[in-house]
Formats: sequence, structure tokens, C-alpha cells
Amino acid sequence: MPAPAPTSSAGRGPGEGPPSKSPPPGSYSTFERLLLAPLRRLGGHLVRPVIKALVLARVHPNALSLSQIPLGFVVAALIVPFPRLALALFIGTLVLDFLDGELARARGLASNFGALLDQVCDHLRELTVVGGLVAVGALRGEIGVAYAAAYPVANVLLYLADRFRTPLPVSVKSWMVYYPFLIAYLGWGLNLLDYAAAAAAAFLTVASAQALWRIRTAILRSSAAQTNPDY
Repeated sequence: MPAPAPTSSAGRGPGEGPPSKSPPPGSYSTFERLLLAPLRRLGGHLVRPVIKALVLARVHPNALSLSQIPLGFVVAALIVPFPRLALALFIGTLVLDFLDGELARARGLASNFGALLDQVCDHLRELTVVGGLVAVGALRGEIGVAYAAAYPVANVLLYLADRFRTPLPVSVKSWMVYYPFLIAYLGWGLNLLDYAAAAAAAFLTVASAQALWRIRTAILRSSAAQTNPDY
């Protein structure tokens, strides 16, 4: 009789590697990584019991990523009747966005595909909530469209810049400019979303242009190195 597949004390089974210490590329600038690193370490310690339970339950990290999509629709539907519940669920989606990466590293399942899927789910959640804000009149339509266009483009280009190993030194992201005002609106009814979303869209557009230039430079250097080994 063949021996059973070994599992570790962390609950890993066949096909699962050791926990990964180095996450795959993401849509972060160098400054943002440095800024978030201590917060991620603290968050990792705080959610360790949750991660252990998810590992034992053999929950796949992609399932956490995908769960953000329907929750985004729920948040959008609750903006008017139950804004604070919508806020709680929105914060919950941000927690899920953190947990999926932690779970992937704990199970040794971190991959470029998982990172890309996380980006897609994050974008769909964000666009759904923005659409809900526009639908209820909390955000002007043209500003919502500008933000909805700038957000995925900037994040994809930042992801690609990181993938080409030429991340931006600094970028201003939505969580720095837009999220505080979204929280203020859902939690206390203070609506400055037009200004916040417009500013976020402008900053994201600048980041997109910088990332695109750095990607172009990296591609040109790679092409030159292939044609001229002494480059």
C-alpha cells in the first residue's frame, strides 16, 4: 500500500509548497511598499489565527479574491438604505484583499496568476462601488467615469512596471486620497467624494504616465541587451 501523502503541521497537502516569503509582483511603488511593510507585518500577526483556520479548512486564496466581486454589488446596493453597513462590508472586502495574499503565502500557493486574479477582483469591486455611488447621486457621473478609467489602468501599469523590475519610486494611490472620504461619506454622511475622486483620478493618471514610460525604457533596454550583449 502506498504511503499517504505527507502533510505539515500547517495543513499543507500534496502540491502545496512551503510558505513563500517573497510575494509576486504587485501594483505598488517602492515608497508604498516601504510604508505598508510594517502595517502588513502587524496585520499578518493579527490575522494569524484566521489564516491557520483557513489553511486547515483548505480554503483556496483565489476563493477569497473572487468573493470581493459579489460583495462589491452588496456594498453598492446598501449605500442608501444602510450606509454604515455598506461601510462595514467595504472594509471587509479590504480585509479579504489582505487575507488572500497572506493565505497564498501560508499555503505556498503564491503565484503571478493569483496576484493577477487579485488585481482583477479588486478592480471589479472598486468599479462596482463607484457605479453604486454614481447611481445614487453621491458622485458626479463624469468624475466617476474618470476615476473608473484611471483606477484599473494605473494599477495594471504599476503591476507591469513592478513585473519589469522598474517600479515607480513614489505614487499616490486611491487608499491615500479617495478611501478616507468614502469612509467619511458612508460613516457620517460627509460628502466630498467629487473632490476626492477627481484628485485620485488625477494622481492615478500621473502614475500611469510614469509607469508607462518606465516600462517603455525597460523594454528598450531589454531589446538592446538582446541585440548587443555588451550593452
